[in-house]
Amino acid sequence: MEEKEITVNIKKYNDKDGAFWKSYKLKADKYTQMTEVLRRIKSEQDPSLAYRASCHMAVCGSCSMKINGIPSLACRTIALQAVDEKNEINVESMDYYPGVRDLITDIDVFYDKMYKVMPRLIADESVLMGENEQRMTPENQTEVWKFQECIYCGLCVSACPSVKEDEQFLGPAAHAKGFRFIDDVRDTKKSERLDLLMDSAYRCTSCYMCYEVCPQDVQPVIAIKKTKNYLDQYKGNTPITIMARKHDDTVENLIETTGKIKESTLFLKTFGFGEAMRDAIDMLKSGKFKYAFEKDSNVKNMNEIKNMMGEKK
Repeated sequence: MEEKEITVNIKKYNDKDGAFWKSYKLKADKYTQMTEVLRRIKSEQDPSLAYRASCHMAVCGSCSMKINGIPSLACRTIALQAVDEKNEINVESMDYYPGVRDLITDIDVFYDKMYKVMPRLIADESVLMGENEQRMTPENQTEVWKFQECIYCGLCVSACPSVKEDEQFLGPAAHAKGFRFIDDVRDTKKSERLDLLMDSAYRCTSCYMCYEVCPQDVQPVIAIKKTKNYLDQYKGNTPITIMARKHDDTVENLIETTGKIKESTLFLKTFGFGEAMRDAIDMLKSGKFKYAFEKDSNVKNMNEIKNMMGEKK
């Protein structure tokens, strides 16, 4: 089988020397996984190389790292498909998590946030006592199936910009796991789960980076969006959820009265006069303030819009 020589640049790290790049050359064929590349480097060239890997089939999530700048599973990455025009591959540890050594990171913060959302089914007491039985319909199971496929690899959190900027955001994986139980008809702790997740859900910027890097197609951002659909059932109030309710009410009112989402009105109603003035100053500095005065007409045939919206509950 034809082989090609490639260069693997690995960003190594240890407490004594800090971070530094080191290059290795080896041959790979069209089937060679990056886990095999790392194994051969460690066994044949550099015994000090430290990395994690276990199942080699995208089940355990151990071999999470950045390959060419993208959070990836090494076992899901074919070396010859990852090389650039110079036949080189850059490998480094995941962002966000503290470095331990070379490609190994400390992901305790990931597990801590996962455990916060009570990642287990809490059934009715009668079921636990064996006096009753709860079953899911195929339709109900379909709703939660995708979100229980998470393998705890941590790639989505490493790729997420919001979790790096906001300590109160639980992160994509925790939200996917939390919603999996919110939407499970057998669970008895929906209210408590909404208390844990609702404020955090509105801290997500919907950048879809978690969607892009997830090796199991869990789509955590969809779980976050679906969690927001339960805002009316959420009994608490935080500054974030109060703002969210203002936003939802304003969107509904604008569509009902104008047929459009007028962004200037939406921003003012959601964030208030003070924040609007701060943004107005930024717009003035950038030469975009003139757009705030553009006229915007209402949609014609508003009766059709109202019929589409239906009667308020």
